[in-house]
Amino acid sequence: MSEDLYQLARDVPLVPDRVMLELANSVVVAADLTRFRQDQGVISGLLARIVGKERRRELLTTRALLDGRQALIGWVTELSGHVQVSDLALSRVANSLVETRRRAAADTARLSTQVTELAEVVARMAEVCEARLTRVEDRMSELEHRQAMTELRLEADESFALSTGRWASGHTYARVPWPLQVVLLAAEVAHGPAGLHSHLTEGRTFDERLVNKIMSTPSDAPEGSFVVTDLLDEACGSLAENELQLVAELLGSGLDTSLAAPGGPLVSVIGSAVELWALPQGARPAAPAKTALALVQRRHGMWTPRTSSARRFVEHVVAEQTAAARTLRRRLTPTGPQPDGEPGGEQLTVPDAAPAGELLS
Repeated sequence: MSEDLYQLARDVPLVPDRVMLELANSVVVAADLTRFRQDQGVISGLLARIVGKERRRELLTTRALLDGRQALIGWVTELSGHVQVSDLALSRVANSLVETRRRAAADTARLSTQVTELAEVVARMAEVCEARLTRVEDRMSELEHRQAMTELRLEADESFALSTGRWASGHTYARVPWPLQVVLLAAEVAHGPAGLHSHLTEGRTFDERLVNKIMSTPSDAPEGSFVVTDLLDEACGSLAENELQLVAELLGSGLDTSLAAPGGPLVSVIGSAVELWALPQGARPAAPAKTALALVQRRHGMWTPRTSSARRFVEHVVAEQTAAARTLRRRLTPTGPQPDGEPGGEQLTVPDAAPAGELLS
């Protein structure tokens, strides 16, 4: 303690008490400065940092705490030897320091509570943001899916119009008899964008359009009822051996079972009849179509001798080719359901098509 202050303390006995109170007050002021900084809002805190007030206040706080504590310790140590501080002053300082400590502890607890509440708010905000982001992503996926399906539908319409238009104008399958034209055209449409659209939407719009297009196009289709095996023998008998071989290969002849497409009953009979007709004259059975029918009957076991009409023939061929393409697409899609049975040998389920037994005789 300086000589002047010591001399003043001897002359004025209340000075030591006041000095003690001033030093304790500096500690309280430092605590209040700290509390003021804690109570600042986010914006005011940022503003204080920008204009430099926060830094000056921080320096004041630190300086007040250090100076106050050091001076208080020194003052108490020195005066304790002179017994120049009254018990009342010491008690006031002690109570003030206790209160300051209590307020500091309360502020710390309040700050801890605020931090906890803030963490909970931030966590809830994160959950809300995540939920909203998930909804946005789902919405984007839905929009992308719709856009992709719209583009596919446009491509399917264009491809369907091109395939059926070229066939109707005689640019495709012109040298093939009508029954075989129907099978090949139905396979072309089913394997293209129109078939893919039907597969993804599980729709039958293109099937119906194809049937109507075939039936409305002038052709040598038979009128009235007919026997399918007779129709096939007549059609195949009009083709040369190399033409029969080409059609047989287009219908899957000679392929390994892992590559062969699944076949419905009617298309299987047609393919087998063409394949038998493509055999050399000496190896060919007397009635290839009826032989093909017997072979398919043995495999499927669901035939009843009946006759058919041109529309029912077309409807069933189109339905079988569409079902075959769908089965192939499911088989070739890693995440899609896999068909039962051996590749190329499974029996197709043809929706709303006439039973094969009603078509063949």
